[in-house]
Amino acid sequence: MKTFLSIFNAFPSVIQAVQAVEAAVPVPGAGKQKLDLILGATATAWQISEVGRQLSKQDTLTAVQAMANLTVAALNSAGVFKKSAPVSSK
Repeated sequence: MKTFLSIFNAFPSVIQAVQAVEAAVPVPGAGKQKLDLILGATATAWQISEVGRQLSKQDTLTAVQAMANLTVAALNSAGVFKKSAPVSSK
């Protein structure tokens, strides 16, 4: 029951995460990329929390880098970031 309550009590945070990603990535048809972003950020937070100690500066930077990499990958996959064509020097 304790596990159930822990997960159920996280529901408002899940709603907020979905709303934040929807606001940041208003791209139709990118549901999988958006879900992957939320799940990746959740996995990163869980991995860091498993350290079981106060977060160090390096742990924090590692977590932020992992989440930034996930975000960029998801936004690239969703087509939010458009890759520009090389500029010709002609």
